[in-house]
Amino acid sequence: MAEHPKPVPAKEILIVEDSHVQAEILKHILDNAGYTCQVAENGERALEVLARKIPDLIISDIIMPVMNGYDLCREIKKNVRTKNIPLILLTALSDSRDIALAIESGADNFITKPYPADYLLQRIRKILENRRPPISEKADAGSVPFLYEGKTYSIGMDRVRILDFLLSAYEAAVIQHREFQRSQKELRTTNERINILNQIISVSNSSMKPDALLESILHKALSIQGFEMGALYLNNTGKTEATMICYQETAPASSDLRVLMGVLNFGEPLYQELCIRGIPQFVDLSKDTPVSRDSIILRDLGARSLALLPLVSASTVIGAMAFISTRKHDFSDQERSLLSLISTEIGNAVQKILLLKRLEQSNDETNLYLDIMSHDINNVNAGALMQLELLYESLDAENRKMAETIMRAIDQSVEIIGNVSTIRRMHEQKAALRPIRLDEVIRAETGRYSGVIFHYAGTDAVVMADDLFGQVFTNLIGNSVKFCTENPEITITVEDRAEQVQVTVADNGPGIPDELKPEVFDRFRKGKSKKSGKGLGLFITRHLIEGYGGRIWAGDRIFGRQDQGAAIHFTLIPAEYPV
Repeated sequence: MAEHPKPVPAKEILIVEDSHVQAEILKHILDNAGYTCQVAENGERALEVLARKIPDLIISDIIMPVMNGYDLCREIKKNVRTKNIPLILLTALSDSRDIALAIESGADNFITKPYPADYLLQRIRKILENRRPPISEKADAGSVPFLYEGKTYSIGMDRVRILDFLLSAYEAAVIQHREFQRSQKELRTTNERINILNQIISVSNSSMKPDALLESILHKALSIQGFEMGALYLNNTGKTEATMICYQETAPASSDLRVLMGVLNFGEPLYQELCIRGIPQFVDLSKDTPVSRDSIILRDLGARSLALLPLVSASTVIGAMAFISTRKHDFSDQERSLLSLISTEIGNAVQKILLLKRLEQSNDETNLYLDIMSHDINNVNAGALMQLELLYESLDAENRKMAETIMRAIDQSVEIIGNVSTIRRMHEQKAALRPIRLDEVIRAETGRYSGVIFHYAGTDAVVMADDLFGQVFTNLIGNSVKFCTENPEITITVEDRAEQVQVTVADNGPGIPDELKPEVFDRFRKGKSKKSGKGLGLFITRHLIEGYGGRIWAGDRIFGRQDQGAAIHFTLIPAEYPV
C-alpha cells in the first residue's frame, strides 16, 4: 500500500500584546491563515510561555506594562535556548529612534500599525520560509557601536539580520507613505464633494422664485459634472410616467433632445427601475447595447453618455434626474457616488419647492375665500343696517332697544371683518417704516367719532410707522367707546422724549382689572363685560406697536383706581429726520 504523506503541522506563533482587542484581531487573522496561536499579555508572561515551549515565531507589541517589547526582545536574544526564534516588533510608534532601539534589542522585523493583513501574512511567510541557520557563539560575539541623535546604540555583527530588519523597516515606511497618499486622495475627494454639494445647497437656499431656483440648481449641477444637457422630472399620481418640470443646457444641443426626453414612460423597464424602484442607471451610449428606444435615438442624435438618477425625498421616489453628454463619461465609482449625492440634494430641493408652491397656492386660495367672505358679508351688513335705520323711526321704545341690539351686533361683525383684513395686511405687507406726523393721525381718527368728548392738546412729534398706524388709534378709541356706558370721555396725551415718544389713551369707562392687565393684549383674550369682542383689536394693536420698535401696556386712568377708567400706554421711536 502506498504511504500517504504525513500532514505538515501548523506553525506556532506567540502573540505578545497587552490590548485584548488588538490581540484577538491579530489572532483571528493568523487563525484564518492556518497558524496555531497563543497569547501573552506582557513580556514576563511571554518568557513564562517560552520556558515551557518554543514557538516558530514571536510577534510582540512594544508599549506594554511590566516588560516592554524592547526588553523582551533583549531577554530572548541573550538566551541560548530562544535567541534563534524570529521576532517581529509590531507597534504604532513611527519615530526613527524606535527603529534604532529595535535593531539594538535584536528584533528581526519591524511592522507599524495599522497594517494590512495581507502584508503581515506575507512577512510571516517570508520569515518562516527563509529562516536562517542558528547563530553561532562566535558569529554572535561582536557588536558595533553607532551614534544617532546624541545617543550610542550597539548592533550585533550579523549583517544579514540587520539587512533583513532594515528592509522590513523600509517596507513599513513605504506602506505608511502609501496609506498617507491614499488618505490624502480620499481627503481631496471628500473636500471636492463637500464643495460641490455646498454650491448646490447654496443655490437651493437662495430666495429665487421656484422655477428659477430649479433652473439654477440644475445648471450648476450640469456645469460641475461636465454634462451639456439635463432635465428634472416628477412622477405623476398614477405612477405611469414622469413629466419634465425643468430643462437646462450648458451648450447648444439638438431641439429634438428636449422633445424626446419630455416624458419618461414607465412602460420602458429602464424608467420603471429608475422612477419606481429608485435604481440609478449609467449608460455609455458609445459602446453599450441600447437599453431602451430612447437610448437608441439619443445615440443617433450624438449623445455618448446618459446618467439617470432617482429624486428621493423622505425615502420616497418623487421623480428623476437625467444628465446627457456628447462626451464619453467613464462613470467611475467616484463619479457615480457624487452624482447620487447630487441627486439626493436636488431631490430635497425639489420637495422643498413643491411644498412652497403648495403653500403659496393655499395662501392664494385662503385670500380668495377671505375676499369673497369679506365682500359678501359686508354687503349683507350694509344692507341690514340700512333697513334697520329706515325701520328704526317707526318703532316704539321697546322695539327700538331690540333694533339697537341688532345694530351693535352688526357693528361687531363689521369690526371683526375689519380686524381680519388688517391682520391679513400685516402679514402680506412688509413696508419699510417712514416718518409720520403723529398729530395728523390722531386728529383723523378722533374726527370719525360723534358724541364722544376728546381731550387732546396736539403734538409736533414725528414718529416711525407705516400706513397701518391709524389702526392703532381706531382700535384703542373704538375699545374705549364700546366700554363707556354713557358720555364717553377720552384723553390722549403725548410725551415727546429724547429717545422715545410715549402716547396714552385713557377713558372714563369701567377700567381693566389688575389680573387682566398683563393678558389683555393676548390673541382672543376677552374681557368680562357683555360688550367684550373677540380680542383681536388689542392683539393687532400690540403687533403693530412692537413692529414699530415700541412697547405697549395697560394701566389705570387714575393710578391705583382700576375701577375709574383704563389707560393704554405705548411708545414709539421718534423720526431722526422730521418730515
